[in-house]
Amino acid sequence: MDSDFFDILFEKYWQQVYTSAFKRVANADTATEVTQEAFFQLWLNKDQANKENVLDFLLAAIHDEIFKLIEKECLDIVNPPGKIFEHMEFPGAN
Repeated sequence: MDSDFFDILFEKYWQQVYTSAFKRVANADTATEVTQEAFFQLWLNKDQANKENVLDFLLAAIHDEIFKLIEKECLDIVNPPGKIFEHMEFPGAN
């Protein structure tokens, strides 16, 4: 896949991939980031990507990226960055 063909795929599938991402995250900035990451993954895997199944590849990539975002958010809730609690004193803590 050369850059010209990639540009054609980008123009053809951007809106469809973005819409799919937006339906899942309900945030325009996040949907844009997820869509950009999907196309970046396509470019990184351009030699292995099946040209007949590009849309499937992109949709799987947004699924994976959204899963990573959810996983990160869950980890931040369970184990928040320490800076949030730096100003607080906890009884019995040394």
